[in-house]
Amino acid sequence: MDSFFARAYAAHRDGRLVDAERDYRAAIEADPVHTDALHLLGVLRHQQGRHEEAADLVSRAVALRPDDAALQLNLGNALKALGRLDGAIERFRNALTLAPEFPLAHYNLGNAYAQAGRHEDAVDAFEKSLRLQPNDASTFNNLGNALHALGRSDEAIAAFSRALALRPGHAGAHNNLGMAFAALARPDDAVAQFRAALAAEPRYLAAHFNLGNTLDAVGRHDEAVEAFAAALALQPAFPPALLGLGNALAALGRHAEAIARFERAVGLDPQLALAWLGLGNAHHALGAHQAALRAFDQALRLRPDLASAHLNRALTLLTLGDFGRGLPAYESRFAVAAAATATGRLAAAPPEPPVPPRWRGEPIADKTLWIEAEQGFGDTLQFLRFVPLACERAGRIVLTVQRELAPLVEPLAQTWRVTLTVAGETRPQADLHCPLLSLPLALGTRLDALPSSRRYLEAPAAYRRRWRGSLGGHAKVKIGLAWSGRIQAHENRALPVTLLAPLFALAGIDWLVLQPNLSDDDKLALDTAARSASIHRLDTRIRDFADTAAIIDKLDAVVSIDTSIAHLAGALGKPLWLMLPFAADWRWFTNTDRSPWYPSARLVRQPAPGQWQSVVEQVALAVSSEFSNR
Repeated sequence: MDSFFARAYAAHRDGRLVDAERDYRAAIEADPVHTDALHLLGVLRHQQGRHEEAADLVSRAVALRPDDAALQLNLGNALKALGRLDGAIERFRNALTLAPEFPLAHYNLGNAYAQAGRHEDAVDAFEKSLRLQPNDASTFNNLGNALHALGRSDEAIAAFSRALALRPGHAGAHNNLGMAFAALARPDDAVAQFRAALAAEPRYLAAHFNLGNTLDAVGRHDEAVEAFAAALALQPAFPPALLGLGNALAALGRHAEAIARFERAVGLDPQLALAWLGLGNAHHALGAHQAALRAFDQALRLRPDLASAHLNRALTLLTLGDFGRGLPAYESRFAVAAAATATGRLAAAPPEPPVPPRWRGEPIADKTLWIEAEQGFGDTLQFLRFVPLACERAGRIVLTVQRELAPLVEPLAQTWRVTLTVAGETRPQADLHCPLLSLPLALGTRLDALPSSRRYLEAPAAYRRRWRGSLGGHAKVKIGLAWSGRIQAHENRALPVTLLAPLFALAGIDWLVLQPNLSDDDKLALDTAARSASIHRLDTRIRDFADTAAIIDKLDAVVSIDTSIAHLAGALGKPLWLMLPFAADWRWFTNTDRSPWYPSARLVRQPAPGQWQSVVEQVALAVSSEFSNR
């Protein structure tokens, strides 16, 4: 009997599992209560991944020798492998009752707690294990994971760093340290750690994936594509990596390639709502609006709380001119903004008084309505047209606009008998509140009945006097120009100044640059352009939008990208050529070169994403044709 066990033990120790199993069974057949043979055959089964058999065998051994801490430990390991965490925790505790100074039992108890989501308990168990075994890198690594799960990132970093000091090149610790750095918004440090993990273990799937996510989050989309592709080379059927790759490709404007990845992701995991969202976004970017709506609808069936899917669905509906469904859905923009604020790291600010209840369009002759500009300058300029309609329903209106717009809007507010306030100052007293871009919903606006399609803004008289005779140039035709708005993530409303050469080549035209903020590169390009004498920079002289309005008032036309200057020109009724990206903002709708917002505007759209050259050439032909006889 003992010879069978001795041979089995030696074979097991040498990794000869088939021989070990044969002799363990022989020992058990000779002695059915051979505790050590039952125990170690159970350990062997655990190594082979046959955990049910392992648990049964070790349970029989425990029943024979219940006061053996090692048996309790290994039964706990088998139960943990089966996902029976409560039973595993009980067995690890039993082991520690029998042997309180058993570091491996503390360690395994910590792992069970962590798997059960009991991270505070896991930290306690790992720290006890380290008091007994202070130089164990794996325990420091797992302690770091538990601390990271609790949001204690600085302590997690210390634990991972200690693991690496004890075991340099520990790929898991490098990867986990990268995750902790990412949680602290230290992406460069995170990227360095993920790369270190891959240097130690090139086929480390999680490190490739985490590297891709971190690079994509900081705008390094080309590198993110490489990282996600490396992860997928290791595991092609990996939906989260397909999602990440799709997002990175979409950020690079490679929407058709992104669609293929999103479709593969949802094919593998139809429940992956974010992949449906990405698929909808990519279809929208390529002008496939009905396909986009179907994808957004599926994302929302899976996750009704997914605010970005609600908003992007709304934008698609509005692009199609469906105000009936689009305007109510567009209110989801506030949930998106709230989510962005919640995830940001904002400094504490003094509490503001509560916002008054929302106005829904009902008559309020005896109440004060506060209308608040909520988005960019162009949005405010465009949606001011709705304020007079609100005046018909409210007894008194307080309108809040951005400081840069206040001098321009002040005369209009006086005409409308509206009190004007400036954003960022003391919140006005009011009974009800309505964000400016929610006025169309409150007023029941239809696409075929947009208000104030004619000129509805005027440059203030004092500003007109300031700019009288001071625009420079000698050509008979003066045209304003803007080619870039405020640059934001994934911005498609900007083009390189060098592409404007066909406009500058037109004879008999002075070009007045209406952008108030120019980069050094733009200044150099303008100053060294052919026919630079016909290009006049006003950037140092423009103080606010009233200045810009007074300048536009004296021009023959404006050529602009989709920015606040275009909205200002349209609101002033000035002839406007509006250069639009392929996936233009919803307010320019689709399949039309006219705008119901601004009848004086002509819309010139990219024929395909990124193709600005043809847009500029088409505008140059139109401008030349319009002004050739002057």
